[in-house]
Amino acid sequence: MDKKKLFRKTIEENIKNFSYHVTVVKQSEVPRYAYTIGIREKFNFELIIAGNENFIYEDILSIINLTYKSLDNEDIRTFKVRIPKLGTFKLSKVHSSWIRKMMLGVYDYYNIDVFDVYQIVPDVDHYSLDVPDMSMEWICSEQPIWKWLDDDIEWDFKVPKNAKIITDIDALFGKRITEVMRWENDEWEGFTINGDEIDKDSIRVISIATIVGIDNSMLPILTLNIGKGLWRDSEVLQWNNWG
Repeated sequence: MDKKKLFRKTIEENIKNFSYHVTVVKQSEVPRYAYTIGIREKFNFELIIAGNENFIYEDILSIINLTYKSLDNEDIRTFKVRIPKLGTFKLSKVHSSWIRKMMLGVYDYYNIDVFDVYQIVPDVDHYSLDVPDMSMEWICSEQPIWKWLDDDIEWDFKVPKNAKIITDIDALFGKRITEVMRWENDEWEGFTINGDEIDKDSIRVISIATIVGIDNSMLPILTLNIGKGLWRDSEVLQWNNWG
């Protein structure tokens, strides 16, 4: 069985056994996102959660699952679900321009041209800066983090497309990274406080494109030589050579 047929069989089995399938699109130039295939058979729409790299993979699956379980007899306009330790989530209708770029699995599986999607949106305390407002039309020039959804956009960073930075959750909420080291051609490490003080549970690995999209004052780290670092004060944009 070829990969395409195997993937379709997996989707069919998941819909049969669990009422829906979840496709998780791994982080690349854009943040990770996950969407359902099959919920529309009961509710006439699908769900998507985009960004929120502050949540780990298992959290994302739990959020989708508990959102789905809470949909019965709920008005979408006032829908809210509280998930212990993860926050409160609501639903927002997604503009069709995002759907076309992100949910190819639904188009392929159902062979349809139009369908509704709702974005699972976190509360303000969990709304990291990589979460897009998908209710608005996708316009490349207004999406520094998500512009790479357009395959025609030329990669203009002089680093590999798969370049990553090991950082802490606070960087995803806008706290400035103050120290950076480049360890490999495609790997950086940068934290908002002394790296020795970081709780391991708050460490995340995100794409270079995402961190630069969040804070374009991070651009100078892209020119670091391997084994070199930069530091700065949290209130000052100017970088200094490490050591």
